[in-house]
Amino acid sequence: MFTVTEVVSVDRPIAEVFDFVGDARNRPQWDSSVISEELTSPEPIDVGSTIHTRMKAVGREVEFDWRVLQHEPPTGMTVTSTSGPMETTLHFELTGTDASTVVRATIEASPTGLMKFVEPMISEAVRSNLATGLTRVKVILEGRPA
Repeated sequence: MFTVTEVVSVDRPIAEVFDFVGDARNRPQWDSSVISEELTSPEPIDVGSTIHTRMKAVGREVEFDWRVLQHEPPTGMTVTSTSGPMETTLHFELTGTDASTVVRATIEASPTGLMKFVEPMISEAVRSNLATGLTRVKVILEGRPA
């Protein structure tokens, strides 16, 4: 099992940042590994909501299904995989004000089978992708009119 955490500061109100990162349908805009992500349960997004993701990982297309475990606007959200190539949990923790927000994103994953042999490479790829994605969140949100 590995855990990676990345942090970014966004010059936007906490509610706006949560609305963006907390809506799975926005993820393809900021996470380059995601081909598509859709809500597979009725709106609004809340604890128990389900999400389906198609993504590129380690050179191939994979699919994950997720369930929302925690949804506490505007300060946190946790989703965990219910199917996919490995058990994975993604947690967002937001702190901030009406002017700026710190986003702390943590991914925990448990590779199994042959993936255990390349776990350090998977971990680094996940960390790098998360860092790049959070930087993209910052660029997108700070580029919007206030």
